Amino acid sequence: MIVSRRLDAPRILRSVGRPLAFLLAYDVAVTALYVVWDQHWVAVQDLPLSLLGSALAVVLGVRNNVAYARWWEARSLWGSAVNNSRSFARGVLTMLEDSAAAAARKAALVRLQIAWAHALRFALRRQDPWSELERLLPASTLARVRRAANVPTALQAELGRSLAEADRASGLDSVRLAALNGTLSELANAQGGLEKIKNTPLPHQFEQFPQVFVAAYCLLLPVGLVHDLGAVTPIGSTVIGFAFYVLDQIGRDLEDPFEGTVHDVPMAAITRTIEVDLQQMLGEQDVPRPLAPVDGVLW
Repeated sequence: MIVSRRLDAPRILRSVGRPLAFLLAYDVAVTALYVVWDQHWVAVQDLPLSLLGSALAVVLGVRNNVAYARWWEARSLWGSAVNNSRSFARGVLTMLEDSAAAAARKAALVRLQIAWAHALRFALRRQDPWSELERLLPASTLARVRRAANVPTALQAELGRSLAEADRASGLDSVRLAALNGTLSELANAQGGLEKIKNTPLPHQFEQFPQVFVAAYCLLLPVGLVHDLGAVTPIGSTVIGFAFYVLDQIGRDLEDPFEGTVHDVPMAAITRTIEVDLQQMLGEQDVPRPLAPVDGVLW
């Protein structure tokens, strides 16, 4: 996620420099044919460019609203995961009995919760989570979850079993046990919502049709403007066409927030926050530092 407020010209050029150069070259070519070589056939007067542009702006606006809604839902669900992770750890640490054996069970439950958050991040990015989980989980737990098709769900099951064992050892009353189970259910709901976004792409029409319409509009722009603008056509046509291209690109950048790009929900920073908070709740001193933005991007 880009968090810098300043205009990063190099990043912008890397992202949109090639289509901008293509638009400018095409507009210059059309203008040269009309102005320099008197090829007036390239000009088509009375094209309804304003009407076409208004319709295209509406289409892009609807698609971008849908794409941003997906991005914001993903961020909200991760916010729920953060809050419920803290609530679960607080409940474990305050509701279970105080004893040496209970302290070990509490630490194991909290570490399982940290592992769940990291496993969910890796699952959403279709990456291998084991390098992260090996430092958090005992070998016996790792052996069980390695066989699972859905590692975060397997860790949820481990949390449930460990909580049941803690209940048998500590004798939790039904109200406290229900509260902890309710928090686990909220975590499962957040996971399901995030998986829904990952596994359900935008409809094909939202992805392809705006791209085709923007390309067609950019091809028509200099043809429709060159008769009135003459030699300055490349300026007006390129700026207008580029604005529509950027609108289309914004929607495509936001529609899938788990692809490892600078436009993603910052899952690495969020899961690091969960890890830091929960380890400090355990009273540990040697905790990792929260992730800071790198070159204006929080990952």
